[in-house]
Amino acid sequence: MTTMRELELRVEDHQIIVNMIDTKLSIIYQLSSEGHLEENKFWTLDGGDAEFRQRAWQAAHSKARQLAWIPRLKSVA
Repeated sequence: MTTMRELELRVEDHQIIVNMIDTKLSIIYQLSSEGHLEENKFWTLDGGDAEFRQRAWQAAHSKARQLAWIPRLKSVA
């Protein structure tokens, strides 16, 4: 299980790099040709457990929305 450490995000070219500080856990996301955020499996280092992967995806997805890489979806209440 991953401890609740801080995540570090960097944007380089068309990729969002998510690292867990003080670990080797790192996942790189990029925009697919269909306009979806996807993991670049070739460049992902020690992808960690499910908790880290979920937190990393949420952080990268939020950053991609901030960068207008993907549109914000309207909530359905």
